[in-house]
Amino acid sequence: MQFGLIFNCPKKMNPFLEYLNSIVPVNEEVQMAISNITVRRELPENTLLFKQGDICKEFHYLEKGIARVFYYKDGKDVTAWFSSEGQIVSAIDSLFTGQSSFYNIQLAENTVLWSLQFDKIETVFEAYPIVERLGRLMITQNYLLLDERMKLFAFCSAEERYEKLLVQIPDITQRVKLGYVASYLGISQEHLSRIRSGLRK
Repeated sequence: MQFGLIFNCPKKMNPFLEYLNSIVPVNEEVQMAISNITVRRELPENTLLFKQGDICKEFHYLEKGIARVFYYKDGKDVTAWFSSEGQIVSAIDSLFTGQSSFYNIQLAENTVLWSLQFDKIETVFEAYPIVERLGRLMITQNYLLLDERMKLFAFCSAEERYEKLLVQIPDITQRVKLGYVASYLGISQEHLSRIRSGLRK
């Protein structure tokens, strides 16, 4: 299902290609091959980009905005991840297995993103091996981010987790609901308020 404003990717360098080039520089021919399977979208706040139970067929680069990955546990909405400008977001569990996902992806504010159609990337891999290397490096980067989050919950206090989140997205409390931030940190909103008050002293 398509929604929002969709544009064909321009031939000139776009923010998504700039991001890819920061990982592995690729020539204009490779850039065009990637552009041909990528679309730019402008979507409003609260758009549900991906829904639990569906099969994910795209991953998205955020040019502007914040996306929230969440799931339901015991009837409660639990925030698992935030992605902001310059980052990738997708239901990775579904993207690579072809099975339905437990996750939802919601846009927390008006967002501009670039969506790459994963089912078309194999032909690009075959034609341009450097893109396959690029894909491996992107997967590695995202795995390291997940590993970092796991370590934060294993070894860090709620205050330390909050401070780390502020390094990643300094203005997040002005951009998303505090309840989402508290859920991500694994604490109550009241506990979050106490942490924020302590940091302001």
